[in-house]
Amino acid sequence: MKLSPREKRAALALLNNPIMRENLDNIAGCSNGPELVAGLRRKGLAVPCDRVERFDKDGNTCYPGQYSFTAEDKQIVRNWL
Repeated sequence: MKLSPREKRAALALLNNPIMRENLDNIAGCSNGPELVAGLRRKGLAVPCDRVERFDKDGNTCYPGQYSFTAEDKQIVRNWL
């Protein structure tokens, strides 16, 4: 499977650790991480998104998304690379 440079950077990072949505933008070099993940999903990966409790700058509770690869996703990506 051919991955774009952004998808490849995201996939390599997700092979190692779950990544918060806002960090994925930085790692991949994009400004729309959810669309990048949607593209990976269209290529057959699950890429679950868990909502994790965090606190915003004002101390309010929020639940941003954290992306990860399933064990199957990791195997698929290793085969692609």
